Amino acid sequence: MPEGDQSILIMQTSGLREPKRTYAPLYLATTAAAMDMKVYLWFTMEGVTQLTRGAGDAIELVPGSGVTLATWLHRARKSGVNFLVCAQALEAEGLGIDDLIDGCEMRGAAAIIDLTLEVDRVMYF
Repeated sequence: MPEGDQSILIMQTSGLREPKRTYAPLYLATTAAAMDMKVYLWFTMEGVTQLTRGAGDAIELVPGSGVTLATWLHRARKSGVNFLVCAQALEAEGLGIDDLIDGCEMRGAAAIIDLTLEVDRVMYF
């Protein structure tokens, strides 16, 4: 990583069973990307469920707002946030990489530990 660049890893453990907990990590990741930071969003545990194709289309944080979980996932990807998905969590949820929205990269436990040691800051949700 070039000197002077800032990076952040945001760990997301909540998914479709607690949809209100999915928005803050996406909002913060998108904001960090807008601040020209290198942003990694690591989806693990139940967090992988929100990436299932079509799953976030009808989930609104504020009912009637029209802003869905899918909207925030799209905004984050468009802003340059890197979506990393835990291979072990996918298996635990009975999902595969082909079940997920485009732009997700599957990684194992060792890869996330390495990334945690490389980035400037880590946030956990």
